[in-house]
Amino acid sequence: MSFWTDQWRDFVRDTSYVHNLREEKISNDQFWRSYGIYDRVLMHSGYPGEILSKISSFISPEATLLDIGAGTGAFAIPLSRKTSRTIAVDPSEYQLQILSEKARREGLKNIFAIQKEWKDVQPSEIHCMNISDDGDFGVDISAVDIPAVDYSLAAYSLFDEEIENFLTKIIDLTRKGIFIVFRAESFDSLNEFAYGPRPNADYLCLYHILKDMGYQFEVILFPRNYYLPIDLVFTQYRFSKKGHDELLGHLSREGRLQDREDGKWAAFSAKDALLYLIR
Repeated sequence: MSFWTDQWRDFVRDTSYVHNLREEKISNDQFWRSYGIYDRVLMHSGYPGEILSKISSFISPEATLLDIGAGTGAFAIPLSRKTSRTIAVDPSEYQLQILSEKARREGLKNIFAIQKEWKDVQPSEIHCMNISDDGDFGVDISAVDIPAVDYSLAAYSLFDEEIENFLTKIIDLTRKGIFIVFRAESFDSLNEFAYGPRPNADYLCLYHILKDMGYQFEVILFPRNYYLPIDLVFTQYRFSKKGHDELLGHLSREGRLQDREDGKWAAFSAKDALLYLIR
């Protein structure tokens, strides 16, 4: 095991949302149900923004896309307007229900779901999906063969201590291109204030793990600056032992609060990394 895989394992175990699942003794689905404001946060934060456009520029029409940790469809929904089939893998029934509702509203019938963690998905499940005769999302009626996966995407969904196995499985299943999205900088200072110092990992950790595995990925960084309503901030930090007044005090000391007609908003900055390999 390398320095980089050790760092990743410590991060997943002690810092990522997997840590919250263990500490709070809740399931993946319960976590996301308690974070029902997720899509509102995305709307304000400008994510996925230019990353989506860049990935879309690589994907050829009528391709098959595998979206691992698809969530509510930040990538799966818009990219499915271009693909022949999109396979959305996510362990949360709640998240996939939201994705399904979005797909129905937009008339997309080419998105098929697997409600599992990626480590539990068998390759045979990717190549032979069960869908209804009319293409209704997530209804298991008739078997349909899925051609080889052309492109795979894992965006902020690589929270597995056995990261080499996670990545190998993606790479082995994919013919044309692999896309990985992860943070490109340290945590926001509010995170350390809310939870204390904890192990961290960013895109460089994944980059070096992939390099040690024999894969040279290209990297592009995408900065974002945005404001969030303070109620969304409180929900994001719902597992912190710090009270709302303490969180507000920290943001105020850093000069990050803005008063608007509809209440207080907090300033944030983020930088995302797109790691990609086109074959």
